[in-house]
Amino acid sequence: MTLTTPLADRTAVESPLSAALAAAERGWSVFPLSPGRKKPPIFKNWPEHASTDPQRIHRWWSWNPRFNVAIATGLSQLHVIDLDATHLRPPARCFDDALATLSNHLSEPAPSTLTIASPHGWHLYYTAPSQPELSCTVGRIGQGIDSRGHGGYVVAPGSITADGAYRVIDDLPVADLPTALVALLRPPPLRPPHQLTQRPEHLDAYLAAVLDRVTHPPPNTRNITVFRAAFTLGRLVAGGALDEHHTRTMLTAAAAAHIGVDGFSAAELDRAISNGFRYGAQHPRQIGRNCI
Repeated sequence: MTLTTPLADRTAVESPLSAALAAAERGWSVFPLSPGRKKPPIFKNWPEHASTDPQRIHRWWSWNPRFNVAIATGLSQLHVIDLDATHLRPPARCFDDALATLSNHLSEPAPSTLTIASPHGWHLYYTAPSQPELSCTVGRIGQGIDSRGHGGYVVAPGSITADGAYRVIDDLPVADLPTALVALLRPPPLRPPHQLTQRPEHLDAYLAAVLDRVTHPPPNTRNITVFRAAFTLGRLVAGGALDEHHTRTMLTAAAAAHIGVDGFSAAELDRAISNGFRYGAQHPRQIGRNCI
């Protein structure tokens, strides 16, 4: 299958309500997003609200039929591979190019599965393994290849943003996440806390270094470490180098293991990230050799 653009109009865009109900029928937990946007959710603590209940879904979209649709990937036992057409190396001119790039990282053909065209690329839906628990990743597989798993969500078909629509382009059964991808997406082993000895030159390395600090903070510094990381990355969000929702998801996942330790709570984590982003937004910055 060859698509000339990510927005190839292979199917009509269904209504958001119909799309939300269809996802719920598959057993996937959904929740509404602001009209015309993929962030932020209208619910602050969206994991507590995501649901497969048709009555609740009808009620949400009765508030505003233009709400976009989000699928909570981890809650739905999904892991979604996000292929960004312009940021893949080499850039993808069509879906076949993108699939070939992913397959090159796997050393085998990527299995066919439910595929969604997004305004900037494609989403490949896979069933997540029960173990290990796979969180969201940015660039771990390769440049321009992100993933959404535990703690994250994807914008579902039926949604429309200023950049375009989300459409089903290959309505296949959802395949199991291949073993090769599980290996690439598996969380790295825990390492002792350490200080960086050199400045990373690339965004992926920079992001990984900051998240590592959050995962392994010095004793009794969880709150300030999360705040500093959110401030650092919030500057890049403000500068347009990072997506705010994806960055928040990554920070939350990196600090999730600390919740309940020494009184550190989910609410405290959320406040630290929000405050860091807020202050970071006042000092936008681009990634470069002197970012740290």
